[in-house]
Amino acid sequence: MDKKTLMITGASGFIGSNFIARYKDRYNIISIDLIKNKPENIDFKNVDCVLHLAALVHQMKGAPREKYFEVNTELTKKVAVYAKASGVKHFVFYSTVKVYGYDGDLYNHDIILNEDSPCNPKNDPYGESKLEAEKILKDLEDNEFKVGIIRPPMVYGKGVKGNMESLIKLIKICPILPFKYTKNRRSLVNIENLMYLTTLVIDKQAEGVFLPLDEKNLSLFEIVSGIEKAYNLKRINIPLISPLYWVLCKIKPNIMIRLYGSLQFENKKTQEKLKYIPKIGYDLGIKKIIGDL
Repeated sequence: MDKKTLMITGASGFIGSNFIARYKDRYNIISIDLIKNKPENIDFKNVDCVLHLAALVHQMKGAPREKYFEVNTELTKKVAVYAKASGVKHFVFYSTVKVYGYDGDLYNHDIILNEDSPCNPKNDPYGESKLEAEKILKDLEDNEFKVGIIRPPMVYGKGVKGNMESLIKLIKICPILPFKYTKNRRSLVNIENLMYLTTLVIDKQAEGVFLPLDEKNLSLFEIVSGIEKAYNLKRINIPLISPLYWVLCKIKPNIMIRLYGSLQFENKKTQEKLKYIPKIGYDLGIKKIIGDL
């Protein structure tokens, strides 16, 4: 079978670099730097699929609202328009679960979102700009130009940054942790499971919205225990006493939601359409991070 020619934007990022390292022999890969190459100057000849990873994600120091829309919406539109005009048949767009406008809940642990859940990302320019790009791509879609949209939750794996990196570093430093909490559930995806789902979308020239998830949702205590086990660490996990827990929920709600809140997804449609079964479980996925942080 002939290899597909795959053009990847944002190839130097965490997801792009992992994808190329794993699948460089499976596809004819063309990496495009959109800082150096304007969409109108890109040669899309013989490209079967564009995997659009380039994006402006949440910036710790903040970024102007218009910058998110410039990169995540307008630049995506330009790449897609020129790709379609050049005869590219398939466009795979990395979006985010931020498009739902739901960051989790400290009080209701039973909410579960899916591919068809309403999207309403208020006051979040990252989520808003990604959702606007999704809408534009949907309008561009026709029988000759298929669009696949991938919405990852929190991704972890070798080279991980962000919340997972911070949690691992904290566990490695502190012998006593207030993480004995089992009421919440978080959806995660290991980078290998995410890459596998992406290949399914590409190979099947799939269209629609897809949620890449690990095999099950985990509580905070399960997440922490997996990290401790992987690093062969003996930590004392204790529950936060109730008064302190609720005080912290009031004064530090964002931190508490990220740790103790529930943010769950299910992906029955993704599983059915792609025949997607996660390749590895959480324990093995965490072990693969060792030595990288």
